[in-house]
Amino acid sequence: MASADLTRVAIVREATPGVTPANPAFQLLRITSESLTYTAETALSNELNENRMVTDVIVTGGQSGGDISFEVSSNPGFELLLEGCLANLWSGNELWVGKSLLTHTIEKRFTLNEDAVDPLDRYEYNRFARSLVDSMALTFSPGGPATGSVSMLGGPMTRDEADLAGATYLDAGKLPVIAGAGVLPVSFIVETVPYEAWCVSNLVINFRNNGRAIACLGQESASEVVLGRFECELSADIYLENDTDVLMDAFLDRTEIEFEVTATDAQGNAYKFAFSRVRVSACSEVAGGTNQDVVMNVTLQALIDDITTLAGPDESCVLITRTHVTTPWPEGV
Repeated sequence: MASADLTRVAIVREATPGVTPANPAFQLLRITSESLTYTAETALSNELNENRMVTDVIVTGGQSGGDISFEVSSNPGFELLLEGCLANLWSGNELWVGKSLLTHTIEKRFTLNEDAVDPLDRYEYNRFARSLVDSMALTFSPGGPATGSVSMLGGPMTRDEADLAGATYLDAGKLPVIAGAGVLPVSFIVETVPYEAWCVSNLVINFRNNGRAIACLGQESASEVVLGRFECELSADIYLENDTDVLMDAFLDRTEIEFEVTATDAQGNAYKFAFSRVRVSACSEVAGGTNQDVVMNVTLQALIDDITTLAGPDESCVLITRTHVTTPWPEGV
């Protein structure tokens, strides 16, 4: 039987959507779980017959999708997924929202019996072509690791029992996982005044591409995936203090603010997320009950803005800056 503890997930960027590159250089991913599957769309035949039973199950279409969950760390697989989600490539150490449709082939391998005499009895492979990173959620909480998940939207799935011809696999890296203690500063900038001393107990960043899978005649699976409107929403739980009222005022007065957060590992590798134009779309202060602190629940919507990058001016709702203190990319294996 196959054990989840022996599962391997790898990803490679496609030059042509839906076509796995020849001699693919797969990037191994650091994951905690996955739910990638292919779902067929079916309909029962409506044919009448004298035995009153179903004569056929008709496959009308299908698509692949699911989630890949992970703990956030500085590694090439995470940065590849960030590119896919923001539809853009890193420019030096900066990344912002673009318009490029970046698709991938994802391969997951289950180990059946690594010592089997026949190589075809050792592994089970599922491959998903034309996979788009449709959304990404990053969660930062005190007392635990930073976690993330991506939702994939794709086309056909194939099954195999061996590596693809010429395939190589790049190591996932082993740099430390970013913990809640390394998420600082968390900076709310209201009317140019930064507020960095607030106690934030939970922070979630959601990126969404709102992608769509397109079905065409002559194709059993989705023949194309397209990008929709990019949305970025943040939510935070903040302990009520004497100056957190500026956020409530920003909500009531519809005032735009800025927000920045930097997540750093124990060796100094970091990712800074800067949102230069943010609207507070929801804000509430609730006393939940006895022996509980009053917490402000805030929802923030990031808006498009003129940004300045090292490559020049552009427009985006977020600018991500990476810092590599140590090398996160070992040699390929």
